[in-house]
Amino acid sequence: MVFTCAPWCRDLAVPFPETQLVGDFVLEGVSDGFEEKPLLVCAETGQSYRVQDLDYRVTMLARSLAQRLGWQATDGPPETKVVGILALNAMDFVPLSWAIHRIGGTCLLMHPTSSASEIQTLMRKANCHTLFTCRPLQPLCEAVFAALHEDPARLFLLELPDDDANTPATRATVSQLIAEGEHLPAVASIPLQPGETRDRVAYLCPTSGTSGYQKLAQITHANVIVNSLQAVTLDSYATGPKSQTTLGILPLSHAYGLIVLHTLMCRRDTTILHARFDMPAALRSIQQYRIERLYLVPAIVAALVNNPILFKLADLSSVQTVVCGSAPLSADMMGAMKRVRPDWDLLPGYGLTEAAVIVSYTSQHSIFPGSVGSLLPLVEVRLLDANGVEIQDYDVAGDLYLRSPSVMKGYLGENEADSYAFDQDGWLITGDVACMRRGADGEEHLFIVDRKKDIMKVKGIQVAPVEIEAQLLNHSAVDEAAVIGVQHDATGERPFAFVVRSRQVDAQVDEATLRQALAVHIQNTLSEPFWLRENIRFLEAIPKSHSGKALKFKLKDLV
Repeated sequence: MVFTCAPWCRDLAVPFPETQLVGDFVLEGVSDGFEEKPLLVCAETGQSYRVQDLDYRVTMLARSLAQRLGWQATDGPPETKVVGILALNAMDFVPLSWAIHRIGGTCLLMHPTSSASEIQTLMRKANCHTLFTCRPLQPLCEAVFAALHEDPARLFLLELPDDDANTPATRATVSQLIAEGEHLPAVASIPLQPGETRDRVAYLCPTSGTSGYQKLAQITHANVIVNSLQAVTLDSYATGPKSQTTLGILPLSHAYGLIVLHTLMCRRDTTILHARFDMPAALRSIQQYRIERLYLVPAIVAALVNNPILFKLADLSSVQTVVCGSAPLSADMMGAMKRVRPDWDLLPGYGLTEAAVIVSYTSQHSIFPGSVGSLLPLVEVRLLDANGVEIQDYDVAGDLYLRSPSVMKGYLGENEADSYAFDQDGWLITGDVACMRRGADGEEHLFIVDRKKDIMKVKGIQVAPVEIEAQLLNHSAVDEAAVIGVQHDATGERPFAFVVRSRQVDAQVDEATLRQALAVHIQNTLSEPFWLRENIRFLEAIPKSHSGKALKFKLKDLV
């Protein structure tokens, strides 16, 4: 069976534009009457950008970049004109990317926690010779440029609100480029043919894919536009055309944060942008700007639930909804948050970089705890059993395959990886195990069981680590948890948990006592194949990828 979106959201909110770059589409928007409303506000300084401010900055940046780089908008394909962005959440992060698009280029996104060797590898792979960074990362980027023998004049700076005004920048800044652009000729428009944006690459996004080493997903202009429209369409069914004030703490260097911000700007929401995540600062901005919607990851939700004192640091009464993505949010965690904040609706979603990026999302009118929501418009899903046979029923788990106009063009220069990412009919093989269920209201909801490669077999029974992780996170002594399978002579495999203990736990409580308490907690909540017994190890931090996912292959070396 091919599962599709609900019948009430089969059509996009507005027709898909065939001949627009993503930035031009967002600036045009899908709602009228918000010309004076700020779309971006700096959480620290209050600086704000309206639509016309964004358009002006994009236009001037495009002019100055065209002159400095010697590029013409109509010369060569985007793949030959790549500009890297390695920075924290600067106000000009996204406007800069749109300016790069206007001169016919492509943006290479890199995470601020990347090592020098990772940056060099990605720049070589993308044929990137120009880079925008920020002051905290400038020494690292200077070293990378020296190692690659790149022209230092092609290293530029995005400004952050806490830059020291008394220390002059040693590289050209975005503000200087905008000032230069005011005295330069206009950049010629790119003559796009109908459908060309479906193939024209806008962003190169690092991802490990369904498995293995880091690759670059080629995200086209059409991918971003369609996904923004898909999300707006599903969301507007419950909320209508009204705009909201949202919390912007997701890293723009990751596809999730990037696409979400595009969607919010399409809707004409106001996003209060934080350069980096800081819990007290985020809570203060909720109070100051009366933020109505939060975009979080499960680790932050767990931190709030397990540290209720945080709710007393600021007035959070303006919050109505919490959107959660990047990792599963269990029904138990949703219930725990609902008990703490019954006035908040938690709206989990599911996505992956290769789908650019949202696949399903919980609409306020149909919430099914434990699910990752309803499929977006134009998304199709198939579930295959262990024999490759298509599953026809609800509540039966299988390998998740999907098809959507938001799915990436492919991995850059990775034909072999593409062959593993797509089946012969063009369906994206996600590497996740999922099932579809009907809620009490009759609506179909997607449930993610776990990563296929992470599921273990204990006495022949499939055990999903995510279920154990969810129960561990429900314990007040746990801040983070990751579970892997380890070989066992009698049972085949047994689960092994790595835990970061909460700072709320008395330091005098020894590890043996805490290990026993957690083992009993799992025994009281899950069946015998899921029990941890003594298989619990405490760490200072769980090793994670740049997107925040646990690097379980590294944990296997610690057993």
